[in-house]
Amino acid sequence: MTRVRVLALGSLHGGDDEVALTLARSLVDQGVDLVLAGRPGAGLVDLLDTELPVLLLDVVRSGARPGTIVELSLAQLCERALAIEQVSSHGFGPAEALQLAGALGRELPRGRFLGIEGASFELGAEPSPELLASLPELERRARAALRELAG
Repeated sequence: MTRVRVLALGSLHGGDDEVALTLARSLVDQGVDLVLAGRPGAGLVDLLDTELPVLLLDVVRSGARPGTIVELSLAQLCERALAIEQVSSHGFGPAEALQLAGALGRELPRGRFLGIEGASFELGAEPSPELLASLPELERRARAALRELAG
């Protein structure tokens, strides 16, 4: 089986924004190359420069109902960013990093993006109940994506 790089974005103690980091830690038993990237901005381009397939985890702000899960290929995430406003909770999110990588002539790794709609991003806040209620489904999808990418 192929190892998979799990890139988790977010901010510890940032309410919902820490959920992708928490989920990623639970996936360590899957034999992954774990990168808790925090808020890397344009630095995400270098983290995507890998021979390994990538599972990218993030909390999103798209205007959907909190707890809504977004699952896309990395190519779809890049295309979607061209058509709508920002998907990430970060100023320079994963879609923008994918676009920058393309503009720099870098080939994107094979991979999946899993995001969950957040509601609360205040420093020191607890994750919102809506997000916590959807977390088991997000974990199920993450484990399925890992199996698919590793196969």
